[in-house]
Amino acid sequence: MDVIRLIEDLEDMLEVSNTIPLTGKVMVDKEEVMHILDQLKNQIPQDVSNAQNIVAKENEILEDANMQAKQIVQAAHMEAQKLVDEDELVILAQEKAKEMMDRAEEESTQIRKSSREYVDGLLEETQVQLSDLIKTINANRQELRNE
Repeated sequence: MDVIRLIEDLEDMLEVSNTIPLTGKVMVDKEEVMHILDQLKNQIPQDVSNAQNIVAKENEILEDANMQAKQIVQAAHMEAQKLVDEDELVILAQEKAKEMMDRAEEESTQIRKSSREYVDGLLEETQVQLSDLIKTINANRQELRNE
């Protein structure tokens, strides 16, 4: 991830910079720091865009799951109707149709649940990364202000 690399570049710059005796402060090249900060400003919107893409992917996964669930339920209804149409198997058809519909609804629920858990995990990971980046940036900015 480019943001991490840029933050590491800032940290490296701070570690190798000349220190001001008895203060714990360092002297850094302002242009270098500003260049890295500009790159960070450009990269963070990309990371936010990536998070938005994950949310869009979540919606796509949920739509796919709903479509599959509807297809399963529709297939169950069609099979049930076919069985009901056969006079000799009316009772058996009703039982089988109920089983199929129950199974289809259970599968549908499971698909939606799995999709939500997967996307939630992706969003949580992105949120943690963004939070860590923001904390690091704020700490670096505070350190630069204190110099």
